Amino acid sequence: MADHHSTGKECPSEVLYPDITCSEPDCVREPPSPYGKSPSETAKRLGMTIRLLRVSRGWSQETLAEIAGLERSFVGAVERAEHNITVATAEKLAKAFDMTVAELLLPCDIHKL
Repeated sequence: MADHHSTGKECPSEVLYPDITCSEPDCVREPPSPYGKSPSETAKRLGMTIRLLRVSRGWSQETLAEIAGLERSFVGAVERAEHNITVATAEKLAKAFDMTVAELLLPCDIHKL
């Protein structure tokens, strides 16, 4: 099966993610990690916490990155748990949210934001 793109050329859809197979026809899955392994549950939880804190303040990734002294693309990668962060980076992010690193590592309760 081929998809048509704006160039008018056809691109076989199985080339995009050859390792992904679905048993249901309309199945949607995340592409495989570019780093070869799945992120840890802690990295996923930290990324979700950072995203929830950022969104609850009405900040864009760019705003958080500017306040924390980080690159916007790096903030996005942390939120998606694509990068493990250093303690120094955790300190920058915690400071941006006016929190301690220990508070940042706690599970975030969306109802208290």
